[in-house]
Amino acid sequence: MAENRITEYNKESKTVSWFYNDHKDEKRYDVTDNVIDFINRLIIHIPDYHFLTTRYYRFYANASKKTLDKVHALLGIKKNKDYSRETRTKALKTNSINSDTAHT
Repeated sequence: MAENRITEYNKESKTVSWFYNDHKDEKRYDVTDNVIDFINRLIIHIPDYHFLTTRYYRFYANASKKTLDKVHALLGIKKNKDYSRETRTKALKTNSINSDTAHT
């Protein structure tokens, strides 16, 4: 989460106000959480120790979108515009089940 998404911190009530943009309906949502809940939400986005991101490398870079489209076509991967939490969770579960059955 970018720091500019945090709009307010109230020390007396121990709350943090922040916002996010939903990709489904393209709307901005303002959220107010107590500090502990906010930290719990934030901490899941911190990468593990020694985790390497590849966002700006080779065909993952925004400048190489055409190359990534070719890679998806060659691998037979259909691009999905639904980036909701439900979709990501379902994909993770499906991939986990498929990898578990492949090892047995």
